[in-house]
Amino acid sequence: MQTVQVGLEDRGYTIEVGHDIMAQLGAYCTPLQLGRQVAVLTDKHVAGHYLTTVSASLKTAGYEVLEVIFDGGDGAKHLQTMDAIFGQLIEAELDRSAWICALGGGVVGDMSGFVAATFLRGIAYVQVPTTIVSQVDASIGGKTAVNHRLGKNLIGAFHQPRLVYIDTAALHSLPRRELVGGLAEIVKHALIRDAELFAFLEEHIEDIVERRLDAQELDWLIARNVQIKATVIEADEKEGGLRAILNYGHTVGHAIEAAAEYQYRHGEAVILGMIAAGQIAVARNLWPQEARRRQDDLLARLGIPQGLTAVSVERIVERTHADKKRVGGKSKFILPRQIGRVEIIEGIDDDEVRASVEYVQKNHP
Repeated sequence: MQTVQVGLEDRGYTIEVGHDIMAQLGAYCTPLQLGRQVAVLTDKHVAGHYLTTVSASLKTAGYEVLEVIFDGGDGAKHLQTMDAIFGQLIEAELDRSAWICALGGGVVGDMSGFVAATFLRGIAYVQVPTTIVSQVDASIGGKTAVNHRLGKNLIGAFHQPRLVYIDTAALHSLPRRELVGGLAEIVKHALIRDAELFAFLEEHIEDIVERRLDAQELDWLIARNVQIKATVIEADEKEGGLRAILNYGHTVGHAIEAAAEYQYRHGEAVILGMIAAGQIAVARNLWPQEARRRQDDLLARLGIPQGLTAVSVERIVERTHADKKRVGGKSKFILPRQIGRVEIIEGIDDDEVRASVEYVQKNHP
């Protein structure tokens, strides 16, 4: 077991990373002095893999468990789903000492965190992420949200979890597409903060995709990424400055997701978004061509999604206007300067965004 601390004064918490540890969840929750009532929120797919184990572990630890299962994916990440979940919590007479256990991927974690942030004006929650995206990114940092038809993650709140409990064995059950999409966030972390991690990925990306890493190596990989995210969160909890670097590839990536009506997984869209951001950086002479080549070559080995030529460039550009970082009619982008270092650049206009999307469409149709 590897432990990472997120130091946020009275809002700090522990991230536990281990292999095949799902059945021990209840024992790790006991020291948190949470209430007796817990609602385990999960989607239909994850429920079939882990809900029985998690519920049994919590019941053994003395908790009264309510199981709440809903449709997964971005298509369910909206206020109508929230209304149905709130209804189940109210009907079960959960009180303010109750807490939420978020069991699943990034969508489940975002939705569960939003429920915890708003139900009875805020209750505690624990993250039990089961995908790479959720383990190294979405479960850490307290960003909770649901989508609106006009944009992604526009309705939400900051609400830190009490514990993040990561079982890396869950990654072995992921479909290949989900695994590849999740690895995009690991590549992102390396590009923004860790040149040594990037070199490791260049050497081992196929081993990771083909699940040839042993349990100890996998725990190390996830824990190293968790530490990167935790360090940024500690420096900037509510995205006032540094934390924005975690959005590398996300401005165009989110726009692609929405413009393509979520045909791409989040990680797949981020891959395309990183290529677009890299092109803007090269066009502005901020990033050497060789560094861009290394990024794009690694992403090609990971798997660059196809089919973007079928999505309207103007629709993608329009969708970037819903980005929360947009100021004064122009976009704020996270752009690379070298492997392991990025900068926040303001004043990116629509023509630059348009050219970057056209570059991706031309080179990765």
